[in-house]
Amino acid sequence: MIQRKIIQHILRLLSIAILAKYKPKIIVITGSVGKSSAKEAVKTVLEYSFPKKVRANEKNLNTEIGVPLTIIGGIDAKNSVTLWLKNFYKALRLIFANNKYPEVLVLEMAADKPNDIAYLTSFIHSDVAVVTAIGEMPVHLEFFLERDEYINEKVNVLKSLKPNGLAILNYDDLSVRELRDRVPTGRQRIYYGFQAGAEIALSDFVYNLPTKPEEIKDSGMEFKIEDKNLAKTESFKVSKTIGLPTLYAVLAATAVGRAFEISLKDISKALEKFSPPEHRLEILKGVKDTIIIDDSYNSSPLACEAALELLSKFKKNRKIAVLGSMKELGVNMEEGHRMIGKKAAKTAKILFFVGDEMIFAKEEAEKQKKKLGESLFWFKTSNEAIETIKNILQKDDVVLIKASRSVKMEKIVERVLSTTNSKL
Repeated sequence: MIQRKIIQHILRLLSIAILAKYKPKIIVITGSVGKSSAKEAVKTVLEYSFPKKVRANEKNLNTEIGVPLTIIGGIDAKNSVTLWLKNFYKALRLIFANNKYPEVLVLEMAADKPNDIAYLTSFIHSDVAVVTAIGEMPVHLEFFLERDEYINEKVNVLKSLKPNGLAILNYDDLSVRELRDRVPTGRQRIYYGFQAGAEIALSDFVYNLPTKPEEIKDSGMEFKIEDKNLAKTESFKVSKTIGLPTLYAVLAATAVGRAFEISLKDISKALEKFSPPEHRLEILKGVKDTIIIDDSYNSSPLACEAALELLSKFKKNRKIAVLGSMKELGVNMEEGHRMIGKKAAKTAKILFFVGDEMIFAKEEAEKQKKKLGESLFWFKTSNEAIETIKNILQKDDVVLIKASRSVKMEKIVERVLSTTNSKL
């Protein structure tokens, strides 16, 4: 613990010096769900107009250690003294020599526990702050006394905006919309979403869904986005992912792009190349000629509900939901799992629940007349579930796989993927 604190303190001092010297534009992204997808979409848009001048967090470098590592361009050295020394040397070279440095930093910030974001924003002040979604049952409440404390932690990204900075808020998420009064005086504010109050508004979207595995390559979404402040509208198309979470990531990226004076047309062109991070709403070919929706990276009631909503759109296929426990829900643990169990039972023909907490989802599904051993299965671990899932699959089934990372549902994904797999 002492070593980690020392490293954290050194990284903070190095980050302060680097930011002071190079003065990059800084975009901070936070929220309960949707951060990583929004980060990747924002990076995609900005790199289109500022090639090789944009840096964003790699993987999970969104903590009090990871964000400073992103600033210095370092790597997660874990317990390697040698790698840490290399990180520090790289940072010192940036400080004491003139080196190329990104003009824009896109920094995802997580709040796993109290003061995580408060610490980061004590020395990182952003030009743009994006809040994606919080929902009624956000994750990480296990480590916060109450929901308001969690929201207050997120608000630090707004408090730390530079003078004349811009807050970009998800209008459709009531918890985020209500942060409008927490934006400091002198900072600008803009909303994105589907609803009428959003200035960056999405409409007319349609899913191009595969009904057979060979159609995966042609799948995607088409929609329009309007910048109401300029009364301009542009058609968009993404061809590597589907689902509402992706649409919200695209909207957030469009709002950031407009803040950098990138035209809607150029934003649309940039996002044609957007692909989601691994294990986030990836559409893949499965064994027995099935269609796999791999959303196994993480889960919460809000994110799982969105994934089930996507599954419901497959009208011509037998639908199977493989859902694992949602962690860090705190006081909402039982209620959150029961809500998802009820929703899943109405959406999918066959249900697989994995993990101790999913026993509550199983109970709700049984109330919806799902029969254990026929249309309903519960397993303690992902390893135990694999063979039963594989045996029950039939040609053209659509299989949603979603859970928190600790349940290790990626193991199920690996075992049900076709060896000739092709992504969207």
